[in-house]
Amino acid sequence: MKQISRVLLVIALILLTACSPKSFPPEVPTEEPAATVEESIPTEAPVATEPPVTEVPATEAPTRPLSGLSADPQRVEFQAEDGVKLVGYYYPSKYANAPAVILMHWAGGDLCDWSAISPWLQNRPDENPQEIERCINSSGAALKNILPPMNKDASFAVFAFDFRDYGESDKGAGWDLAKDALASFETVAGLEGVDKSRITAMGASIGADGAPDGCLLFNQKVGSGCLGALSLSPGNYLGMLYSTVVTGLDPNPVWCLAGELDKEAATTCADASGDHYRSQVYPTGGHGMMLLTDQLDPPALILIQEFLELVFGEPVKG
Repeated sequence: MKQISRVLLVIALILLTACSPKSFPPEVPTEEPAATVEESIPTEAPVATEPPVTEVPATEAPTRPLSGLSADPQRVEFQAEDGVKLVGYYYPSKYANAPAVILMHWAGGDLCDWSAISPWLQNRPDENPQEIERCINSSGAALKNILPPMNKDASFAVFAFDFRDYGESDKGAGWDLAKDALASFETVAGLEGVDKSRITAMGASIGADGAPDGCLLFNQKVGSGCLGALSLSPGNYLGMLYSTVVTGLDPNPVWCLAGELDKEAATTCADASGDHYRSQVYPTGGHGMMLLTDQLDPPALILIQEFLELVFGEPVKG
């Protein structure tokens, strides 16, 4: 009996357990997934497209500013320091601030001796500069046929003048031509279109002395500005010793040209010396302007071009 009771108790316990609510293991809180920072997928930046390459048209090298002055020679009246009135003609360069060349005539002539040389050095043939009326039939005009070609970019400001007692300048004023040479430099330094720091001179006979004499006197007076001189048959004609003047102008170049048979000029050339001095004595050849011929070797006109290339540092020969 007791055995049956135990069995019944066990059954009752089993039934009671089956009818009670089911128990589950406690829920383990699960970690919420960490907030994920949304990776920003880099969007491709717009690719900068280079503008299409356009060909730049080739341009010419910058040119020197033009003077804006007419090619026609301008009559200029000026005075020497002793009051003598002088006359010259100015041939403007096509360029602004151009180097200048002063031309001085020989005895018995006047500025018309340079009537072909002046426009040749000015080098503005396309503009056909007018001729000085009184010079049209001068002996200087004949030189036009033997002038060597000029570099197309060369163009100098040119000034030719009459010494006292010649041409249009005052007459009966004595023989102090060195004053006239100095006055020509001072006048040229003040002309429109001229670079007053780059002036040179050349001359024949009395002008062959006047060119270096005036150059030295001008530099002594203002400090600088004349870069040298070229002489065709000098002879110490203006009272200043040529060799001393050459020494005084150093290191500026001075070139002396003469014919061997022209004893006075040849001796004058031979007496001068210096590191920047050049003497060209021809076995033949006459005096002064007579050296401007194509019969000498090397031609004096070519030497003029080479001299200007030296003093101004720019191409002259064509």
